[in-house]
Amino acid sequence: MTLTFLDYCLLSIFYFWASSTALSLGIGYYTIYRPIMAGMAAGLILNDIQTGMMAGAVVNIIYIDFISTGGSFKGDQCLTALMAAIASISFNLHPVGAAAAAFPFGFLGILIWKYRLRINNIFVHIYEKKYKENKAPDISLYNGLLPQLLLLVMSSAVIITAFFLMFLFNKLIDFNGINVLLYYIGVILVVFSVSNILYKIKSKYNYMIFASIFLAALIFNMKAYILFILIALGLLFITDKKVNFVKNKFTGVIKKGDLVYSWFIWMNYSHSCYSYDRLMGLAFAHSMKNIIKKLYDNKSEISETIHNHTEFFNTEPNMGTPIHGYIISLEEERKLNNKSFEDISYIKKGMMGISAGLGDSFTQAILAPLFVSMSVMLCLDKSYYLAFIPVIFLSIYILFISYSGFMNGYFQGRDSMLQRIKDVKQSKIKVYFPYIFSGILGLSMSKLLFNNIRPSENIITLIIILSAAVFTFIRKRGEV
Repeated sequence: MTLTFLDYCLLSIFYFWASSTALSLGIGYYTIYRPIMAGMAAGLILNDIQTGMMAGAVVNIIYIDFISTGGSFKGDQCLTALMAAIASISFNLHPVGAAAAAFPFGFLGILIWKYRLRINNIFVHIYEKKYKENKAPDISLYNGLLPQLLLLVMSSAVIITAFFLMFLFNKLIDFNGINVLLYYIGVILVVFSVSNILYKIKSKYNYMIFASIFLAALIFNMKAYILFILIALGLLFITDKKVNFVKNKFTGVIKKGDLVYSWFIWMNYSHSCYSYDRLMGLAFAHSMKNIIKKLYDNKSEISETIHNHTEFFNTEPNMGTPIHGYIISLEEERKLNNKSFEDISYIKKGMMGISAGLGDSFTQAILAPLFVSMSVMLCLDKSYYLAFIPVIFLSIYILFISYSGFMNGYFQGRDSMLQRIKDVKQSKIKVYFPYIFSGILGLSMSKLLFNNIRPSENIITLIIILSAAVFTFIRKRGEV
């Protein structure tokens, strides 16, 4: 299959959108950036959604323990999934082999983050220069428009380079000629990833659960949708039914619409100008722009107050939203009582650290792997439409966490963050996650490696699985 110019354009635009938090309310990182959804998008563009999703699902398992903290990660799973889907559809490669062929391209995607954070420093410096010259620079320009244009150019350059290299390698090597080799390389990557995550869980029961579900799926052809229903009912049972949502009335200058708009800007642009100098500093100021304009009339006061919030700031963008609500209430109080900004600055810096660690350990290490892996499990069992349901649930959950935190922070202040910390620490999802996750992996691996794929080569596959698992265990034991 030959890609058209329109295909290249659509894939480039999608990759830009997935790599950015803009115009996705922040949930793009948990949805369209994930390999199974990226594979689906590539399949949609290339008119083969099922093959694209299957290739993306395999890549998703390879990146199953993916966590990005501080803008650093070991590979670009979205780019890998896009290239795997293209390889599987264009070259008629098996999804596992396509994932192996695409895996090196994940390292190419790291260049975007590596240099984007450095180049974004330029926008920070230009903003600072114009502020010192009393030109009242527009924060939305330097945190929103310019960094996003930069990302569009960078992501387009990276994916076009990846396209060129992929098709060049196919001409030189002929992927179909080494399809079997690519398949077993893919199997090794998948098994290493699963073995690694099972070891990290560090629970003797997770191996038992993994093996039990694996064998049940293999022997009795257990369907993924059955396990999904059981997990969904279990999550419904263990989830705290009490919704901590404050319904106080707005009695000050700031109204609900102002908070909603501020939350909207934060969710869309929290990582737009992510830079080594300030990380999320400009994004925080951007989200405060409409609030400051509501509180002040004088142009210089508006510019100064917005500039105050461009200081270094970094947190998990969803779990940390009580900080924003609280700071908005403090700014409103400061305007009425003429208090110093230094007090607000100390509060911001004091709260951001704990919410960053708390958020990453919950949203990235538990919620995203849990729901996305359920989607992968359903896809590998060819329940393609059902595979969208866990992703939708995850999106709703993330948005609720973010929005409720923003609103509660405004009314409850510091107590809202303390309550959030308590809720996460006592979360039963966090307690039962290792066992649920192990079961999902067990069924996924069974469906991927035995039930539907290359049944004539199961013995070789089994040998690879056992060898890779033993090697991973020995290597990890040596690191302790």
